[in-house]
Amino acid sequence: MPRFLQLLLALAALGAGLWLLYAGYGREVSLAGKTETGLTYLKTGIDGKTRVMTHHWHYGAGLLLIIGSIWWLAKGGGTVKTKRSRR
Repeated sequence: MPRFLQLLLALAALGAGLWLLYAGYGREVSLAGKTETGLTYLKTGIDGKTRVMTHHWHYGAGLLLIIGSIWWLAKGGGTVKTKRSRR
């Protein structure tokens, strides 16, 4: 894969990760996020099951995308060089 295409994909993943962090924060401070948090604590208090809130999924996915894209930008794809056979 050409290095320019790898750079574009890594930057797109970085942008998507930042957007997911922003969307997770927006969800957390919104009325829907506050309601989800309160209902999650209520349900956990009743039946004891562990639940993961939506904004926590957004934070996790965004963090993974950011870490992966930074690693890809730093390390690179490692193009495979083929050996030319001599005749």
